[in-house]
Amino acid sequence: MIDQKRLLRRTTELAQIGGSGAAVSRLGLSADEQRARDLVGTWLSAKGAQVRRDAAANLFARFGGEGEAILVGSHLDSVPEGGRFDGALGVLCAVEALESLVDAEVRLRRPVEVVAWADEEGARFGVGLFGSAASFGRLAPGVADRRDRDGVSIAEALRALGERGDPAAARRDPAELAAYLELHIEQGPRLDGAGLPLGIVSDIVGIYHARVTIRGRADHAGATVMTARADALAAASEMVLAVERIARGRADSVGTVGEIAVRPGAKNVVPGEAVFSLDLRAARDHDGLVREVLDGVTSVASSRGVTATIDELARVPVTSLDPKIREVLKRATKSVGVEAPELVSGAGHDAQNPALSGVRTGMIFVRSTGGSHTPREFASVEDAALGAQALANAIRELAS
Repeated sequence: MIDQKRLLRRTTELAQIGGSGAAVSRLGLSADEQRARDLVGTWLSAKGAQVRRDAAANLFARFGGEGEAILVGSHLDSVPEGGRFDGALGVLCAVEALESLVDAEVRLRRPVEVVAWADEEGARFGVGLFGSAASFGRLAPGVADRRDRDGVSIAEALRALGERGDPAAARRDPAELAAYLELHIEQGPRLDGAGLPLGIVSDIVGIYHARVTIRGRADHAGATVMTARADALAAASEMVLAVERIARGRADSVGTVGEIAVRPGAKNVVPGEAVFSLDLRAARDHDGLVREVLDGVTSVASSRGVTATIDELARVPVTSLDPKIREVLKRATKSVGVEAPELVSGAGHDAQNPALSGVRTGMIFVRSTGGSHTPREFASVEDAALGAQALANAIRELAS
């Protein structure tokens, strides 16, 4: 049986790491994220798990011996000033599911591993799904050299955590895994609107992350006439509006620019450089969305006499999850009294990397309110406990 009091206590305890009031700022590959991993590892080792960390700082806790394992978990990092449920609830429910099976002395024929992926959000270095991409060999070349705003590289951040600085060394053979399961808050209003606590993910949108650098020419703001300017920020602003226009014009597509920086950054200087983030997602024709936006960036740069350089950080295609695992999850959710609908996820998830690597993969959504990536996000302990019990039932079926 799922212990709701233990689940609630641990949710509160974990939220204190990087927490301030209702907000949590626990960035990937940071000391706070490592403290969260250590806490989770302590819980699992106390139940007899073999706990280890790989070269990308992912945490694995294995119950059982040799053979293809069932991998279950999510991530522990957050966005700046995020909430306590996104990602973390999936790890907490995985821990609770395994503890309930151990407490009930359930004998499993397959080993089961709980995983806490590192830096899923990509808020610090711009590389989303970092830990799972490393584990499944899907990192972009040279990713260890990417730097945060303070000039710290991924390699240096890993070394500060006690790793060697080469995340590619975390790669493991997908053949070692029989299945991957992930529980996550929905991050949207559909379950809440339907009055349902759980859902099952059928597909996950494609995601494109990039950093766009616009180089114009810095000039005196008073002495340079408007017709003689190569204003990098003005060009970037037009590109941002193009992202919005293009995404609005395509069904099941979204485009977001969430970061922008200007150099030299003085009120009386025409901006000579602007750097902005690019986040493009689509459930259909993702490649077409990316191509249209990048063509738009190039067109604006040409018309304004500036140059545009696009640094691709991640490209994850639209991902369909395994139909047979979905059936397992339907039985598992039905066993806790929920007729769970199938939903397409508009957010990206670590589950995409194992699925794209050939591992049978499934996801459970837990009803959430108050949005996501905000201190307002919320999932009740009752809903979380239902999700954890469904997860335990699915693990029991797959591992038996």
